[in-house]
Amino acid sequence: MAKREWFPRQRDALQRHRNLITYLLVVLGLLGALVGWGLLPDMVTIRPPTAANHHYVPKGQGLLLNLAMTEIFAALFWRWPREWVYLAGSLIGLLFTFALLYNNLV
Repeated sequence: MAKREWFPRQRDALQRHRNLITYLLVVLGLLGALVGWGLLPDMVTIRPPTAANHHYVPKGQGLLLNLAMTEIFAALFWRWPREWVYLAGSLIGLLFTFALLYNNLV
């Protein structure tokens, strides 16, 4: 019995457009990190400022962890474009980067 794939058309589209998707993920991740490096204070918080418990980390550590997550999963997605989990991991890393910016700049 042959293995049946879920969403074969979407997986084929991801494979066809993997260079464009990877390029956008890498550029957005780098731009988010550069903006954060220039605008964020030296110590940043992961949680929103209205939360009761603040856990502050150095700006470089917070940005580099999110950037590394975005770029590593983008590279894995470029290598194996039919795996949705790598695309999801890269998008989550990008979301974390911009959430860090939002929580500390607004």
